[in-house]
Amino acid sequence: MGEAEPKLDMSPMIDLVFLLLIFFMIASTMVTFKKDKNVKIPTASAAVKAKLVAKRVIINIYEDGRIGDENSNPITTDQIEQLMQQTKATYPEVKLHLRADRNVPHRAVKEVVQASARGGVSVVIYSTYEVGD
Repeated sequence: MGEAEPKLDMSPMIDLVFLLLIFFMIASTMVTFKKDKNVKIPTASAAVKAKLVAKRVIINIYEDGRIGDENSNPITTDQIEQLMQQTKATYPEVKLHLRADRNVPHRAVKEVVQASARGGVSVVIYSTYEVGD
C-alpha cells in the first residue's frame, strides 16, 4: 500500500495571522487631539489638513477672550509661558496649536502667541477649517 503524504492544515495559521492583526490594531495608539466644541473655528480657503498631531501644545481661545488648555481648563498667559518652557525641555520641536474662536479679538491671540514665544516656542499652527467643510 502506498503511504499518504502528510497534509499541512493552514487554518490555524490563518487564524493566528488574523488574531495578530487584531491585537496590533487594538494595541496601537492613535495620536489625536481633543476638540472643544465651544470654540467656533474660522474657515480659510487655503487651509491645509495637518499631517502630524504629535508634539503640540493645544490652547483654546473662546469668544469672550477666556483661554483654556487642551482639556478646557482655564489657563493664564503666565501658565502658558511656563508650560511651553517645560514642554520644550522635553520636546525641542514642540509647536503651539492655537484654536481661536472666529469672533475672538486679535489682541487675545497676540497675547497667547507672545506668551508662547517667551516660553521658547515660536512656531504656531492656527486651526482653521477648509471652506466647504
